[in-house]
Amino acid sequence: MKLSELAALAGARVEGGPSGDPEITGVSSLHDALPGDVSFLANPKYARQLSSTKATAVFVREGSGAQPPAAGGALLFVESPDAAFARAVPLFTAPPPVREPGIHPSAVVDPAAKIGSGVHVGPLSYVGPGAEIGDGCVIEAHVVVADFAVLGKNCHLYPMVSIRERCRLGERVTIHNGTVIGADGFGYETKVGADGSIAVEKIPQLGNVVIGDDVEIGANTTIDRARFGSTVIGPHTKIDNLVQIGHNVRTGPYCGIVSQVGIAGSTHLGAGVMIWGQAGLAGHLEIGDRVEILAHAGVAGDLKEPGQYLGSPAVPKREAIRVFHLPRAVENLKADVAALKEKLRGS
Repeated sequence: MKLSELAALAGARVEGGPSGDPEITGVSSLHDALPGDVSFLANPKYARQLSSTKATAVFVREGSGAQPPAAGGALLFVESPDAAFARAVPLFTAPPPVREPGIHPSAVVDPAAKIGSGVHVGPLSYVGPGAEIGDGCVIEAHVVVADFAVLGKNCHLYPMVSIRERCRLGERVTIHNGTVIGADGFGYETKVGADGSIAVEKIPQLGNVVIGDDVEIGANTTIDRARFGSTVIGPHTKIDNLVQIGHNVRTGPYCGIVSQVGIAGSTHLGAGVMIWGQAGLAGHLEIGDRVEILAHAGVAGDLKEPGQYLGSPAVPKREAIRVFHLPRAVENLKADVAALKEKLRGS
């Protein structure tokens, strides 16, 4: 489309750019863009790439003071470059595959399952007895929806997803490849006999997992079923790839959990909690509303006040940074003391 058309769709103010009204034919990053592409600058970390980009147009934040690229590209000033670019991408890329309603001949759907209208069940998938699939759901290839599991309307399960028995999904839940919902939680009891023998007995995991509306879960994530009751994922929560959520965990609404996070059993998250990559949370903790746990943090105790937490054990970010700098400060102090001693000896 023409640059002017894209600007109008985005509600953008145009500054600079080639003469005339050039064609926009694709989307790309600032570094990789070629003439005809539209790009964006949202993170100041990449501001240096703006001057050298070959993009024909770049979304930038209104009021940022950005200058047009040396190659003559236009700047499209908007409130949120990230959001504007996200809306532009589908205009220049192929749409996702459409899964037409119907059950593939190789799929196995138990006669006792309830299948809503407009449902797609892909090749080699299985829907167990008593399972309920809501209207408009898409179940792709090699998916298991086990006995008495329930999917609300318009859910999308990508290949190799497993929804174990009696787990329940709300509406518009998206789960990506290889994720397992409702595997047994980690629970064992060790018994030592009078003769010194050791027996490890499994504690039955008899609960389920309940996932709220508008949740999205990444690839190869596991959410364990409760020992009793339910493991609960609150509505509008977004979970990344490779996350482990233990039995009887409960999250509030609008939480974000990034890759390689591990949350041990019976820990409860409030509303709007954000947990960044590779953080680990011990079990039976209470995490308050709007707590942000930064990358690599180790959480061993309750965090009830809103704010950013860092380190292991996790403490408020400002305190953690002070502790991180302490060894260097001590070394500098030792050097200063040594120099002072040497000066005193000389005098």
